[in-house]
Amino acid sequence: MEGDDAGSAGRVAGKIALISGAGRGMGRSHAVRLAEEGADVILVDICASVEGVRYAMSLPEDLDVTAQMVRDKGRQAVTAIADVRDRTSLRDAVDRGVAELGGRMSSLRTPAY
Repeated sequence: MEGDDAGSAGRVAGKIALISGAGRGMGRSHAVRLAEEGADVILVDICASVEGVRYAMSLPEDLDVTAQMVRDKGRQAVTAIADVRDRTSLRDAVDRGVAELGGRMSSLRTPAY
């Protein structure tokens, strides 16, 4: 819903979405858009250098900025620094996020792979 910063009504209102690579770029844009559509989000990013990747990765501060952008849309955000290649850390991030947001995960957006 364009221009609706309240995030209370939309295609994903009341749902929880997991977004990887959420520190910036596509992950951030997906997080903000889902918040505009009414979703609360679990934001995951590795926030560290990855061997073989030649560009700078997100920092913890970038993830915090994304979370604030979601909150500015009137939605909740839970952040986790986790590597999506590590099943245990990803599961822990999801479990903590779902517990804090009081529901169950409804959607997955994976700009980071």
